[in-house]
Amino acid sequence: MTGTSSSIVRRPLRAYLLWLVLATLLPGVIGASILFVHQYQKARAQIEKNTLQTVRALVHSTDNKLREARSIAQTLSTIDALAAEDFARTHYQAREALALAGGRMNAVLRDRSGQQLINTAVDYGTPLPRHPTPSIEQVFVTGRPAVSDVFQGQLRKSALASVDVPVLVRGQVRYVLSIGLGPEEFDGLLGPTSVPEGAVASLFDRKGIIFNRNMNRDKSIGQPVNPLLRDAASRQQEGTIASRSREGKPLLTSFARSPLSGWGVAIGIQRESLRTELMDQLALMAGVAAALFAIGLCLAWLIGGRLARSVQALTGRAQALGMGDTLPPLEDVHVREAAEVASAMADAATLLSERSRQLAAKESALRETHMLARFGTWQWKLGSEEIEVSDSVPHIFGRPMPPFPQQRGTVLSEESWLQVQRLTGELVRQGGSGKLQLHAFHADGHRIWLDYRCESVHGSDGRVVALRGSMQDITERVRAEEALRQADQRKNEFLAMLAHELRNPLAPISSGAQLLGQDSLEPARVKQISAIIARQARHMAGLVDDLLDVSRVTRGLVVLTKERIDINAVVQDAAEQVQALVHGKEHRLEVQLLPQPCFVLGDRKRLVQVVGNLLHNAAKFTERGGRIAVAVSSAGETVMVEVRDNGIGMLPTEQERAFDMFVQGERTPDRSLGGLGIGLALVRSLVELHGGSVHVSSAGHGMGSSFTVRLPRCQERAGDADGAAGDAAPGSSLRVLVVDDNVDAAQMLSMYVGAQGHEVRVEHDSLEALAQAASFAPELCLLDIGLPEMDGYELARRLRRHPATAGATLVAVTGYGQDQDRRNSAQAGFDHHLVKPVDMVALEKILAGAAAEPSSV
Repeated sequence: MTGTSSSIVRRPLRAYLLWLVLATLLPGVIGASILFVHQYQKARAQIEKNTLQTVRALVHSTDNKLREARSIAQTLSTIDALAAEDFARTHYQAREALALAGGRMNAVLRDRSGQQLINTAVDYGTPLPRHPTPSIEQVFVTGRPAVSDVFQGQLRKSALASVDVPVLVRGQVRYVLSIGLGPEEFDGLLGPTSVPEGAVASLFDRKGIIFNRNMNRDKSIGQPVNPLLRDAASRQQEGTIASRSREGKPLLTSFARSPLSGWGVAIGIQRESLRTELMDQLALMAGVAAALFAIGLCLAWLIGGRLARSVQALTGRAQALGMGDTLPPLEDVHVREAAEVASAMADAATLLSERSRQLAAKESALRETHMLARFGTWQWKLGSEEIEVSDSVPHIFGRPMPPFPQQRGTVLSEESWLQVQRLTGELVRQGGSGKLQLHAFHADGHRIWLDYRCESVHGSDGRVVALRGSMQDITERVRAEEALRQADQRKNEFLAMLAHELRNPLAPISSGAQLLGQDSLEPARVKQISAIIARQARHMAGLVDDLLDVSRVTRGLVVLTKERIDINAVVQDAAEQVQALVHGKEHRLEVQLLPQPCFVLGDRKRLVQVVGNLLHNAAKFTERGGRIAVAVSSAGETVMVEVRDNGIGMLPTEQERAFDMFVQGERTPDRSLGGLGIGLALVRSLVELHGGSVHVSSAGHGMGSSFTVRLPRCQERAGDADGAAGDAAPGSSLRVLVVDDNVDAAQMLSMYVGAQGHEVRVEHDSLEALAQAASFAPELCLLDIGLPEMDGYELARRLRRHPATAGATLVAVTGYGQDQDRRNSAQAGFDHHLVKPVDMVALEKILAGAAAEPSSV
């Protein structure tokens, strides 16, 4: 071993210990003497303890005696004779009761002035003195029993004490009944069986007046106790003090006072008897101990020196081991066991060095992991403002963590700080754990979001002594979620713009369809074709509206315009919509209707959309030349519409998700089966809004599909007939101004209005329209909203201010049809709002209404 010398003789530690035992044998005598003194002091303390326990027992016995007297007094206070104020009978009954109780107790009845009304110590009728005492006044004031101090009895001519209780007459304290007690009642308490031999025992009242004593009894009763005892008893409930007896002997006195009456008992043991035996023995032992101590000290000095040098040689190594330094060489070690300890220290130093390297590597890896994950831990000991945090926590916030009160508004936002305060307060009171998502501030000013977790730490007594937890920066996750929400919002905005862009080209198509009635085709045929094209154009606009409010429909927020409609007509309209697709794919469409009208309560356009979507879906997923069937049936209160096909069919997993949003069937390479995947989701939402249900079934891939819609049936009314409102009576010709930057749409609309017999002028520019309005003075204006240079809203406001057009009927013709768009047009001064493609029936009603009104121009 490093630093050792072979010339050093090493003996076993046992040899040195043997010499040490011999050296310490003589000092052991001193230890025995000290032990004797200690045992004596312990015995003295035990005597004091036993004496105090005896005093407590005597106090308890005194309380029992007083309680007995109080019980007798309370019993006598309730006798009938006393309630009737029959004092003679009360005197008799009280004397008899006290005779049965034994002893020399007497009963005294006094009024508020202290006048004695009865006293069982004398015969009834004997003149009685007036004897007021503080205790009876206390009873009158509080209405509760009391114990008096020692006083001189006027009839018995001796020291007495009384237990006083209230006497209630008609609910009020009228008298006080007292049980008088003489010192002889307590003679048994201070007898030889209760008091140690040679001890002085006294019973005294609250003022320190002796009521009974086991020595010089007659001379001591009525006299005060020793002032030292009286002062000590007035300051504390019980204790042990050094005092003197009335005879002048030094005493070690133990005393105790009753919490019930305030009276006390004291027992004094003569101090001289406690010291006599100890002093003789200590005097002898003191001389012997001095000599033995000197001899033992010399021997211990010689033998202990070698042990001390061997142990001191290990000191430097122990310090180096604790500090992690290189161990110094080992020198001057004379004990084999000490050398073995030094060798073990060297081995321990090697192990500690290796463990330290491993621990440092793990801590470094954990710290880097926390940094990368932006994760940290914390602990807060209750009663301390400081919060212990891991090294990664300042990295999360970009600054050290201040105490929790200082985090308000600086590290945490006001709302987050209050959330943490409420959570930690609840955990401190009730224990448990909790978590929060908090809004915090980085040191550079940007906002961060935290996943905050907290749990309580309980002490050995079950109370919460600390809180600990973790926090993680989840700002990127929150931002990703927000990005998803924004992407969804952009999707809805895209659909809205798509719907708007699709409406404009539909306007001239619809107008051209209305003009087909003027060509060379047969009038009836042309009219039929025009009606079909116009109706399909209006329905296509409705489908575009469905794209705009698809989110409202799927969330059940769409408002239905319900009426009693024949389900047969709904199916016919829907079948008509898919004729082009069916013919194009050479499908055979079979429509089976009920033989008579069958009514449901619903929105006609929405129900046509439901059946049309199902038929369109069937045609799309059925191979060319396939078969599609739609059948209407009823059963009780339910109407059923079933759409069947022999197309590609559906697997069970596809059937489960068929009605979910954006779920599509199989895609073909040319996307002929593509779509947005909202058709069936809209079907389910619209059917449920009508109080119905929709179900899909399929035998599997290539086996076709069947969709069944169930709706509640509406009972038929007598006299139901398909009637239409009478056509509006034709009015006079109107001057109509059409303003639209879409040349084709403006021309088609003007041609349709002109065909109705009205005078029409067309403008494509807002400023030119204002110039024409001054000279033309139109009675009705059809204005597009999306005009260049000046939009339709501003044009309408200027027309309202112009005298020539102030009273004209203004109609907005636009591709925007949301509620906010209609509110904007009304605020700009428009009377009507039409959405492209224009519903010509609605336009005809507006023209007829304007023509029927008297001209205001």
